[in-house]
Amino acid sequence: MKNAFKLFAVTFGLLITSQAFAGPKALVYNGVGACHDDCAKASYDSAKAAGFDPVYVGDNDTDPRIFDGATVWLQPGGYASTAMQNMAPALKENIKNFVKNGGGYVGFCAGAFVTTNYVGTTNVKGLGIMPGSTKLYGKGVRILKTKWQGSQRYIYWEGGPYFRNMPSTVEQTASYPNGANGAVRSTFGKGRIWVTGLHPESPKWWKDESGYDDVDGDDRDIVANMLHWVTEAH
Repeated sequence: MKNAFKLFAVTFGLLITSQAFAGPKALVYNGVGACHDDCAKASYDSAKAAGFDPVYVGDNDTDPRIFDGATVWLQPGGYASTAMQNMAPALKENIKNFVKNGGGYVGFCAGAFVTTNYVGTTNVKGLGIMPGSTKLYGKGVRILKTKWQGSQRYIYWEGGPYFRNMPSTVEQTASYPNGANGAVRSTFGKGRIWVTGLHPESPKWWKDESGYDDVDGDDRDIVANMLHWVTEAH
């Protein structure tokens, strides 16, 4: 009986400890439109590395209680139009309401495309939480020499957008080699949004397969900065 009690006490203590040290809840889209090459996992792993407690959400997860206790929504790379055409309308509305009421939003590549009224130059409707518009920066896969918040950074890029027609309320946080907006941040209602056409969340194997060298290595510190900015008290 004593051993059984000790086992219970240890197990209960571990549960309490794990709950006490759980990071802020981050929701990561893992439905249709997220690329099959670990796009959702890259966002998940980056959020976890930044001290968050990530939870996957599918394209038909429409229960608004999913957002209870969440601090940020991460929209990964992939196929923006496909994601918007397959994501349940109720989920899209829940995301908008979540940000409007103070939640954070971080998007990479396709996750940036979907934030404006329309996805890029298509007629597919986006979430409409970021003003202005997006357009494909180019084609192919590269590691680009960018300027990220004033510092030179080499970051993986694959078919991401640049940002156009942005009002003065939108802050440019990164620029592509030609000077175009590579990342921007703004607000929507009480919430904060930070999106980029680049892939700072990219795992090493993406870079290895690209055939280009990332001379300054892992960029997940950028993701951590994005996540903390959109979720800090304001």
